[in-house]
Amino acid sequence: MNKMSFRFLWIGQTFANAGDVLYIVGLITMIYHLTGSAIYMALVPFFITMSQFLSGLIAPLLIDKYRLKHILAYSQSGKTLLLLGLGLMLLSNYSNQMIPIFLLVFLISFLDGWSTPAQNSMVPLLIPSGELVKANSFLSILDQTVRLGGWSVGGILVAFWGSIYVITITFALYLLSSFMMFLIRETDFINSNDSKEEKNPIGNWEKLIQGWILIWKSPALRTVNIMGVMEALANTVWVAAILYIYVDVVLHAGEQWWGYINASFFLGLILGGILSLRFSELIGKRLSVVIVYGTLLGSFFTFMFAMNSLTWIALGLSIFIGFSEQLKGIAQQTTIQKSATLKELPKVYSAQYALYLVTYGTAVLLIGILTEFWGVRNSFLLAAGLLFLSFVVSLVNQKHLKEVEQ
Repeated sequence: MNKMSFRFLWIGQTFANAGDVLYIVGLITMIYHLTGSAIYMALVPFFITMSQFLSGLIAPLLIDKYRLKHILAYSQSGKTLLLLGLGLMLLSNYSNQMIPIFLLVFLISFLDGWSTPAQNSMVPLLIPSGELVKANSFLSILDQTVRLGGWSVGGILVAFWGSIYVITITFALYLLSSFMMFLIRETDFINSNDSKEEKNPIGNWEKLIQGWILIWKSPALRTVNIMGVMEALANTVWVAAILYIYVDVVLHAGEQWWGYINASFFLGLILGGILSLRFSELIGKRLSVVIVYGTLLGSFFTFMFAMNSLTWIALGLSIFIGFSEQLKGIAQQTTIQKSATLKELPKVYSAQYALYLVTYGTAVLLIGILTEFWGVRNSFLLAAGLLFLSFVVSLVNQKHLKEVEQ
């Protein structure tokens, strides 16, 4: 039963991820055609990030009240209905009204802030502990493959059919995803603290901060999330605007190389996922080693990327950066899943997701300012330095990371 439910989970998640990519492509294209404004286009990622952050903060209230399967299925269904409303609005006479359009964008992303922690938390419910590395590797390969191909396919579909047809395809993908999520049969589990919580119910504020407290009290979770903050800051150099400047100013290459470097990075992510899948048992026994030295390799290759001025070497370094990032990321994901009980895990993921969003969202604005005044090469050197600092944190706390290994 669990294997079938996991199959429904990854199929539904793949449909949802593909829909998310096409949704962004179609939405940004549509808004540009309606307004011709770069400001409105920039507001799309801003609204998405802020709404997901806010929903991530209140997600623990739902997690304590509803089963993960229901949160996942109904949030995806809600996204489907809201997307239908957005599509109908774009087809109507109200298509030039930006306020209701952005309101729907906000609400769709708000529901995403509930579904993401629920998806990550359901994996340990459906998969034995010894197979978590393999499951996380498999899901990561699917996710990165969809994202690698989704932007290209989305661009082609927009060019030939138009953005409204892309939104229609997204609606169909969301509908299929919702159907798959309802087919999941979540494993029943009883947490040893449940009866105690029922006798001594905690207030809403305590529920909201419970995930943050769990992260702080667990040395392994605290280490992974401190690293996550530094890595979120470092990863902002890979946003389109900064990478575009790097290609132009450092490589002195055409804009097509921006696409090549992006594709190389995603290829590295996929290759890292394949290697993790192939050697999942070994990685599961050496999670701390993979985290520590995966972070060091990421720092080294990012430093080399910053100092390089040759296009072909930049492609190779992008692959290695993606490769090391994937290995480390899968090991970190597995460490989180093994460091909390099944009851605690959704709250931990909710807090982690909110922390990542606010860090990354703020850092994207800061990296643009730093690049403007320092130059793009120095921005990448800063990213390499942050990754090295993350390596130091992981090395100092390696004994805590080892505690969750098989």
